[in-house]
Amino acid sequence: MKKLVTMLLALLLALSAMPGCVAGLAEGEYKDTIVWVIGNDQDILDPQMNVSNSKVIPQFYDGLLGFDANNNIVCKIAESYESSEDGMVWTFHLRDDVYFHSGRHCTAHDFEVTFDRLLDEENPVRYTTNYDYIESAVATDDYTFVITLGEPKAFFLQSIAKHQTAVLNPEYIEKYGADLGETAESVDGCGPFKCTSWEKGEEMRFERFDDYYGDVAKTKEIVMMIVPEQTSRAIALETGQADIADGVSPDDAVRLDALDGITVSKTDGSGCHLWQFNCASDDTPVSDPRVRQAISYAIDKETICEYLYSGLEETPIRSVMPPFVAGYSDVGVVPYDVEKAKELLAEAGYPDGFEMTVMTTAVYNRGVEMGEIIVEMLGEVGITVNLEVVERAVFNSAWGGFTPEEFNANFGWDMFIMGSGGDADADTLLYRIMHTDDTNINNYGFYSNAEVDELLEKGAVTMDEEERNAIYKRIAEITLYEDPFGVYVNYRKNVYALSDNIENFAVSPMNTMDLANIVCRAD
Repeated sequence: MKKLVTMLLALLLALSAMPGCVAGLAEGEYKDTIVWVIGNDQDILDPQMNVSNSKVIPQFYDGLLGFDANNNIVCKIAESYESSEDGMVWTFHLRDDVYFHSGRHCTAHDFEVTFDRLLDEENPVRYTTNYDYIESAVATDDYTFVITLGEPKAFFLQSIAKHQTAVLNPEYIEKYGADLGETAESVDGCGPFKCTSWEKGEEMRFERFDDYYGDVAKTKEIVMMIVPEQTSRAIALETGQADIADGVSPDDAVRLDALDGITVSKTDGSGCHLWQFNCASDDTPVSDPRVRQAISYAIDKETICEYLYSGLEETPIRSVMPPFVAGYSDVGVVPYDVEKAKELLAEAGYPDGFEMTVMTTAVYNRGVEMGEIIVEMLGEVGITVNLEVVERAVFNSAWGGFTPEEFNANFGWDMFIMGSGGDADADTLLYRIMHTDDTNINNYGFYSNAEVDELLEKGAVTMDEEERNAIYKRIAEITLYEDPFGVYVNYRKNVYALSDNIENFAVSPMNTMDLANIVCRAD
C-alpha cells in the first residue's frame, strides 16, 4: 500500500506541472494537453523492430497504406495503387506533399531504402521473414514505388498496411543503425505527431506535427505516463489527473463505469491470452503432445474468464484467432476434463504427474492471477508447477532470437504466458509464430509440426477464400487439439476508461487509437 501511495503522489506531482487549459479548438474550450496513463512502455520506437503493441508507432510513422478505426485499409502516403492482372506487381503512386518531422521531403526513394532494410536477410530485423514473399521494392521515380512479389499473396494489402512497412528517413538509418528508435532523438517519421521526449519507464510526449500531409492533429500535445499499477491508473483518472486510462482492471472497469463523468470503452480486440508451450527439448514432458493435450484439458477456461475477466466481458476463445481475422473458423473451446487429462498423462508415462516451470508476468492483464489459478488447476491432475513471475525487462529479453539450447540455458520455462493477435489476416498472424524456425525471434516456443508448416505455406498463396478458410480451420484443429501449440484462454477486449470530456475517441480492433482526432473539453 505504501508503494502505491508513493507512486500516486509522484504521478500527481508530475501531472500538476503540465500545461492546463489553454486556447484550444474553440476559444479555450479544449485542452492543449491530454494525459494518457498506460501500464507498459514501448520496447523500441523502430517500426521494423517494435513488438510492444500497435498504439504508439502509428502516431509517429506512416506508410503507403494503413487501417482506419473499422480495420478497413485506407491510403496514407500512397494516393492510389494498382496491380498487374496476375497480382504479382503492385504500383503505388505517392503524394508529393509529405515531409518527415525533421523537414526532409519524403519520396519513393525513401521507401526503397526502408524496404531494403526490412528485406535484408543478411541483417534481418524482427519482421524480415514476414515479407520474404517480396522479390523487389523499387522507386521508378520520385513518386512511384513498385513492389514485385516472388509468389502470390492473398492478403498483400493487409501486410503492407501494417506499421512494419512505415517509411524511415534514410539519414536516420545511417546515423543510428541498430539504435534507431531507442531515443526520442532517433525517431523521424511522417506521422501526425512528433516524439519530443521519452524517459523510458516514465513518460513519453507526443507533439502535433503542423506540417502533416493529412488533417493536422486537433490537440497540441499528448503525454503518455507509464503507471504500471492498474489501481494507480484508475485513481489518476478518477481524481482528474488523467484524461484516458489504459488497461484498467476488470474490477476498476465496473466501478469506474458507474461513476459520473467517466465512461469505460470495451470494444472487441484482435488479441487473446495464451499459455505457450516450450517445445524445444525432446527430454521434457511437454515435448509429448499427449502431455500438452492433458494440460489444455486440465485448465478451465470458462472459470478463468468468469473469475478474472467478467468485468471486461471477455470470454473463452474458440480458435487460435479472434473472429474478425480473415481465415477464422470456430473450432470450439477445448473442454475442461480432469479425467481425460489424467488418462492422457498416464498414456504418456506420467500417471503420478510431474514437475514443470511456468512463467507469468504482470505485463498482461491479471497475468499473475491467471498463473496462480493455473497452478491450482494443474495440481488437480498431479502436475506440480513452479510459477516464476518476471518483470517486463526479463519478459522482453526472452524473445531475442535464441536457439533452443540458449533459451533453455537462460530461461527454461516449460510454459509461458503470451499475447497473440494484432493482425487482420491469418497468414500474417500465424505463419510467423507457428512455422518451424531455428530461433525464437518469432516462434517463441520452437513449435514444429510438418503438417502445420505445409498448411501455413499453402494458406499464404491460396487465393480462393473457401479453400483458404478450410486450411486455417485445419491449422486450428491441429494446434488446439492434436499437437497443441499452447493453451488459448480468452479473447481480449480493448479497454479504456475515459473522462467524459474526451471527444472523438476511436480505437480499432488492432488496438490502435486515433489520437489525431481526440480532443478534451476544458472544465
